[in-house]
Amino acid sequence: MIMHADDWLPKGVETLEPAALRAVRCNNENLCVVAGAGAGKTEFLAQKADFLLSTGFCRAPYRILAISFKSDAARNLKERVRQRCGTQLSSRFDSITFDAFSKGLIDRFGPVIPEPYTPSPDYEMVFPGSRDWDDFLRRHEYPQLSGKTLQAAVARCALPIANLNLKNPQWQDVLNLYWSEAYQDPEQTRLTFPMINRLANYVLSTDPRLSAALRATYPFVFLDEFQDTTFGQYALLKRLFQKSAVRLTAVGDNKQRIMVWAGAMPDAFDTFVEDFEAARETLVSNWRSHPELVNIQHAIAVTLEESSARPEAKRVKEVDGEVCAIWHYADRDAECEGVTKWIADAIAAAEMVPEDCAILIRNKPNDLEAELKPVFRKAGLKLRNVARTPEGAKILIQDILLEELTVCSMAFLRLSARRKSPDDWHTLIDRLSVLRGCDLDNEVEQDRLEADLSAVVSSLRQFIKQTPPSENSCGEILRRILDFIGEAELRAIVPAYSRDKDYGRVRDGLSLLLAESAEGQTDWLSVIDRFDGIGQIPLMSVHRSKGLEFHTVIFFGLDSRSWWSFEPADSEEMRAFFVAFTRAKQRVFFTSCSGRGRALSYIDELVANVGVERVAGP
Repeated sequence: MIMHADDWLPKGVETLEPAALRAVRCNNENLCVVAGAGAGKTEFLAQKADFLLSTGFCRAPYRILAISFKSDAARNLKERVRQRCGTQLSSRFDSITFDAFSKGLIDRFGPVIPEPYTPSPDYEMVFPGSRDWDDFLRRHEYPQLSGKTLQAAVARCALPIANLNLKNPQWQDVLNLYWSEAYQDPEQTRLTFPMINRLANYVLSTDPRLSAALRATYPFVFLDEFQDTTFGQYALLKRLFQKSAVRLTAVGDNKQRIMVWAGAMPDAFDTFVEDFEAARETLVSNWRSHPELVNIQHAIAVTLEESSARPEAKRVKEVDGEVCAIWHYADRDAECEGVTKWIADAIAAAEMVPEDCAILIRNKPNDLEAELKPVFRKAGLKLRNVARTPEGAKILIQDILLEELTVCSMAFLRLSARRKSPDDWHTLIDRLSVLRGCDLDNEVEQDRLEADLSAVVSSLRQFIKQTPPSENSCGEILRRILDFIGEAELRAIVPAYSRDKDYGRVRDGLSLLLAESAEGQTDWLSVIDRFDGIGQIPLMSVHRSKGLEFHTVIFFGLDSRSWWSFEPADSEEMRAFFVAFTRAKQRVFFTSCSGRGRALSYIDELVANVGVERVAGP
């Protein structure tokens, strides 16, 4: 039932700050919403989605498109909208990553991309590293050119290459060579995500009807973590939505822009405001951290952006003692052992649960896992490197956990292994209603669906009672679940699963992680907990932590070796440091070790001004 806009109130929260309420209710102009760490970007966007859908500003069959930078942000936003709007309204809310959006265009319209850029239907996704770019230039006898510059050029160049008017014609030859090499196998084109973005822009430029169709479908578009938008992605947005009736809401925080190395625009918000004539709003509440942490965060923020507004801390401090310090150790063994003992003591004292204490590192989490894991094991702790791929898989653990296939399959397994799991029941009813086209208001259809679900859950419960966990039994239970869900139906509603290769990568990753979780376990509840990361301390890079929050954060490696290019001025390194700091709700500690590198004196001096000291590690 459509409600009048004046009668709308926020759902699931007591209220929103005034700036957020103004931005939620604004539906007739483009918006740039500056939302700092902990400001509640997901909640704001979910409330705005509810306002637009429930008041009829976005009536059926029109939809809302939300584009996020990271898959976990897209998934979290979709789930929050479902909680705030309900299943029926949230079914018209599409939340995906920018890469998935571009890839969806290519998977659908790839055959109409003009030659010679028409990709093969069975194209392969590739992820070249810095050495690969340099190697390409060496192989083609351009050793004087920079691989980093080539990477940026591929991400920004428009197609077709022949139409480019570059100052240095040599680069035009190099770009032609790069695309030609990617297309040398006509049966299996090799594409990176930036190349897919360029192809998407190209196909839209060749047929205006495609852009018109997207505009007609999505009168409202949300752009999350907008500070990380690349030049290529922004060019695609302009082609699609500039000077149209579509209303865009860009949300983010320049202080958390840590993707310049991957082509992020240095001035995305100012450019957006100018190009789309957008109004500005600034959210100042911090719902994540308590006042002591927020005070330190603000001291860092003003070094990045002098005009940064002081946030208003909304969380209550729940711990005693030190909430922030730089722990110094003489060597790496002492560092690992000291951090391990501190975590073990904090968990034993019931100050936090293992999965809510994150270990962050700037890069190379696999190396730190190798150092920490044996020390953790001796202390009875479990470490989980979510940036790792299960053996034989081609997808990271953190990404497997976010997949729609995983969400559905694990909801079935939890329902089957636990006496009660109401959240998983509701998750499956929502998903299955969409898959089967059931009307949520039709009691007969819903009763039939619930009866079918109860029957399959009963069958699965009987299976797991009689069958201990193993690689084979995990495979069998996953097969039964997918037979009931209907893989064809699931793939039909999840665009990312349309190609066999993409769906197979996800299914194989889920199967391998589930089998890995079953190793050494004697009951299915333990398998589920291990799969979900319960009782395990998560380890990840700073970039992988974006959008997440934890009770306590311990950042390894505040030293010159880990931050070899650190610059005190407004820099990506300082922004990465800020991001790491702002993941914490209650405490954040940084480790420094003489065996890893020199102290970063600028950081020491900066945080010392707000009471953070360098102390001997526990």
